[in-house]
Amino acid sequence: MNNKNKNTTKIYSSTNLFIKIMGDFNIAFVNPAPLRYIIERRDENSGAYPPLGILSIIASLKQAGYHNSVLFDQHATKIQTKHLLSKIKELDPSVIGFNSLTDISMALRSVYIAQKIKRWNPNIKICFGNYHATFNHDRILKKYPFIDICVRGEGERTFLELIEKIENQKDLTDIGGITYRDGDGKIRINKDRPLIEALDELPFPDRTALGDVKYSQNYGGINADYGNFTTIQTSRGCTFNCAFCCQARISHQKWRNKSIDRVIEELHYLEELGYTNLFFVDDNFSNNPKRTIELCKAIRKNRLDFVWLTEQRVDLVRRDMIQEMRNAGCRTISLGIESANQRILDYFNKKITPKMAQDAARLVKKAGIDFIMGTFLIGAPSETLQEIKNTLSFAHQLNIDFPQFHIFGAIPGTDVWKRLVEEEKIDPEKYWETGVKTLVPALDIVEREMRDAYINFISRPRFILDQFRRTLISKHRLKIVLSNLNIMWRKNRIERFFDFATTTWTHGISPEG
Repeated sequence: MNNKNKNTTKIYSSTNLFIKIMGDFNIAFVNPAPLRYIIERRDENSGAYPPLGILSIIASLKQAGYHNSVLFDQHATKIQTKHLLSKIKELDPSVIGFNSLTDISMALRSVYIAQKIKRWNPNIKICFGNYHATFNHDRILKKYPFIDICVRGEGERTFLELIEKIENQKDLTDIGGITYRDGDGKIRINKDRPLIEALDELPFPDRTALGDVKYSQNYGGINADYGNFTTIQTSRGCTFNCAFCCQARISHQKWRNKSIDRVIEELHYLEELGYTNLFFVDDNFSNNPKRTIELCKAIRKNRLDFVWLTEQRVDLVRRDMIQEMRNAGCRTISLGIESANQRILDYFNKKITPKMAQDAARLVKKAGIDFIMGTFLIGAPSETLQEIKNTLSFAHQLNIDFPQFHIFGAIPGTDVWKRLVEEEKIDPEKYWETGVKTLVPALDIVEREMRDAYINFISRPRFILDQFRRTLISKHRLKIVLSNLNIMWRKNRIERFFDFATTTWTHGISPEG
């Protein structure tokens, strides 16, 4: 490899994000904003998480000597697409890797940007990765001749091998985990690449590629955190098989974890970088409760002082585990409750009951977790309006501080999508790029019910008094309140939040769309 150890010169813009690298073989990564974000008129202030998958690939490239990688994170910076295109042209990369997700329409914006870039320079290799590329790889290449390669599944080793081949103008036939267009324009699907079993061997995600961009949990203008925020992943995969989730097919229902020592090493690294607030974004953080307890004890033993949150299956809630999580800095837990209706839970193969959700919320609150969220899916195939109302009302009966109502949409890679295609209830050729809502009631009726449910939830007198009392005794909650003081009494900001909550946490387009 002629250029991979070449010295580089970096020129930072005012945001320290967009880097001009002087070299012959530059690699760019684009994390696009979801298509529904209104960035083009500079009217979008919702938060974003660091794209850990891309950062892990960049770290793997650097470990192999490829230092000429740049991340353009449109999701976080909200840079307008025309300006993003200018930045990419300044860099003039040899290869561009695009993050692509189906359910929030990142993929469609990636397609738009990729087409513009390919028209400008046909020699740039355009690669798509993540869930959308994994489950739609053949359709993507058939529809879009300007996209050259799809990376399927985990990307660290696949992308590194791909870069080595492209730089040295080698054939791609023996690279596992890719679908590509060969020199004759024929689409070729290579064999799958095995899962990465030894996660400790991967370098830490390269957060230096983020520049000085601030990441946060900000929902439609409402802050859910404070301090210097980032994400971390300590394991991959999940042993469950929820029908609405792609993870079972990606991970083959296998759960792989980093060693406790490796996680602690990464936490020390994040501490050195100045991070204070974390989101553990594991596919199933407590898949092994015993390991979760050991990790939390190790965090305390090493005196790592982070405020953190994670998501939690209700059937894996254990009193001793939640208490250890609280002692180790966990202040927020998001419970996957999904539905008040056992019929819907069974349809989604969730393997829980509404009572489990009630018991879990009660236990988590008793353990002293400062803020408890509940996530709910509404609009499953055949779900009636009454069943949807049952779920919206169920949130009021739980010991949670805020509900997140998601309108369900079937997307490729999920069992629900597979089932509906086999039953000929949806046309896969029409909806593979967007997913499709499966609502039986009219969308406007459901959105109105959701909005009323949010307002009713937060306006209950007993709830307000309980929130006030808990905030007075919780530094964590008080800091969140203080971070929102500038918007809490502004009606237009509150309205904006409700608009965000009833439209952004929805998946797929309407069947008539």
